Amino acid sequence: MRRIGSNIRKQNTDAKAKRVVRNIIRYSTEEAPRNEYPKRIVSPPKPSRCCSDENREMVGTMREVEGFKFCYKICAICGHAVKFYFPAVDSTSDAVKEYRQWKRYMVQ
Repeated sequence: MRRIGSNIRKQNTDAKAKRVVRNIIRYSTEEAPRNEYPKRIVSPPKPSRCCSDENREMVGTMREVEGFKFCYKICAICGHAVKFYFPAVDSTSDAVKEYRQWKRYMVQ
């Protein structure tokens, strides 16, 4: 049984491939760093010397959009946040294949 209005948000694959992924990190010098994941993360605009892989903590869970896996990482000391993309290992996503083909072309 279908819900009423369940077909309203259906998109074709071309529209999904071209959609913009919203960034929840807001860089600001006026506001103090804070983590309101999944709604928003307020972060200093520039990383400090303390921002290293050892000091960064993963916030939330790993997410995948069009074959690209990412998560948000925040420095435990100063609060600087980044959107970290995991290296693509194996994927059958058309977006990943297209990106890899483009990278091969740019290297040549």
